[in-house]
Amino acid sequence: MLLATGLYLVGVFLFTLFTRAFFGISGQSLAYAPLSAASLVLIYLGLTRGPRNFIQRWYVSSPTIVPGVLFLTGLAISLPNAREVGLAGKDFIRWTFVWLAFAPATRAICADQRRCRLVTQATVIFILLFGALAVGDFFAGGSVTARLLGSPAISPQGRYQSIYENAGIFAGMLNVAFPLALVAALSARKWVGRAAWAVGVAVIVLAMLLSGTRATIAAALVASVIIFAARRQWWVLGLVVVIVMGMFAFAEMPTFGHSPTLTRVHDLMTGRGSGFRSVQRRLLIWSVALELIEKHPFFGFGGSQLRYLQHAGFNRAHNAWLDAWLDGGLLSGLAMVMIACLVLRRAGQTVFGRIGRYRQPTHVALVAASCAVLIGWLVRAGIGSRIDWLPIFLLFSLCWEPRAEGKIEVA
Repeated sequence: MLLATGLYLVGVFLFTLFTRAFFGISGQSLAYAPLSAASLVLIYLGLTRGPRNFIQRWYVSSPTIVPGVLFLTGLAISLPNAREVGLAGKDFIRWTFVWLAFAPATRAICADQRRCRLVTQATVIFILLFGALAVGDFFAGGSVTARLLGSPAISPQGRYQSIYENAGIFAGMLNVAFPLALVAALSARKWVGRAAWAVGVAVIVLAMLLSGTRATIAAALVASVIIFAARRQWWVLGLVVVIVMGMFAFAEMPTFGHSPTLTRVHDLMTGRGSGFRSVQRRLLIWSVALELIEKHPFFGFGGSQLRYLQHAGFNRAHNAWLDAWLDGGLLSGLAMVMIACLVLRRAGQTVFGRIGRYRQPTHVALVAASCAVLIGWLVRAGIGSRIDWLPIFLLFSLCWEPRAEGKIEVA
């Protein structure tokens, strides 16, 4: 299990790396190798040491198996409709890996709460490294990333993007990291740990403000509401709401130009600027996607085919549910709706329910991170990178089931 966990963490690191900058190949693609190796190790352990019912435990009993099968079925039956079958086939292979290797490996690795906590904290640390790089660029005028990678740290629109060469991808990483770091700061037993994680939260928040992605504000607010409500810290929740409202009020100041995110909020409020134009383009692609879905409501066009179906210059629909419906038809769209319902149901059980296991810090953090991912999916390109699925698969790991055998954390 130690070897499988190590390989799994390597894969998670490559997911957070994402970029081609270091290896010439996307880190997300490289991650398939260690995660596949981890899956093989887990299967070997299941066959030799048990549990003998590992297929049932890791696959059949998972709440994500039904939407996973529906999603893959929708992609498979839509393959003949693809204009570029090779690209659609690659997309199908990628999602087969996600549902039949990544998801069960996550469930198996995190049959123990200590390993689940290890994975969540390692994920935050990995993303923090790249968040700190963006903050360093802010104070160094963008020179840090330029010297390290030879690529610009700031997009032509003035958005900081760390190593990702895409501010939206960077923001997606931060959406996952923020709630995980916030819960770690609130639940650390020693003041040194709390202070260290608090610094991490501050770095992530600053990176969010530099990314120029307005959805990060909404994601952070939703995650904070869930976290403080689950912990019954209502006064802190009220403070967070006041701070966010103050940020939006501050964004109305036309001279505010240091935060790309708040600048784009200001653009939206005033109905001008690049921030407003981006919303108009988003509305345009949504309308195009809905027209395509109306033509073929039951069967999709195959994975990653939107780029061939319109002339507006979009590769994806910038909404996870629309993208899934376009790619795999009604079945894949339904699968994404089921995933959202699973996450929201678990969030309700965590905040309002009486299951003690769900009130543990790591679980609360994963619920908040998964809900933050859902917020990001409303506007992000594609169905989401693999890092988006990490908190969701961790949330439905074995250790959080009612009869889980892992040790209970102390809040």
